Amino acid sequence: MAWTDDRLWCHPKYVGLSWRAKAVLRHSFDYSSGMATNGHLDIGAQRVIGADKKTRDELVAGGWWDTNGNGESIVIHDWDEHNGARDARKVRERERLRAYRASKR
Repeated sequence: MAWTDDRLWCHPKYVGLSWRAKAVLRHSFDYSSGMATNGHLDIGAQRVIGADKKTRDELVAGGWWDTNGNGESIVIHDWDEHNGARDARKVRERERLRAYRASKR
């Protein structure tokens, strides 16, 4: 699970979001963490978590998401700052398990 501050609910940038944008934002954290995307969400991933153009624009304007490249792909703002070390540990663990399983064959 992605790291989120337990005071997110009262963060000044968060309280002004629509309910839909709040739900999509939380889903984006969970999706990125669970799928190991390092905060990157292509247009397909955004659809899976319920983001439409209006919601994407709201989260970009609110400073939660940054556009990446063509304007459709996004990066969760400051993902690496808050989750980068944990993501790297997950990747190392996954590689260690893969190597272990391969050695048992």
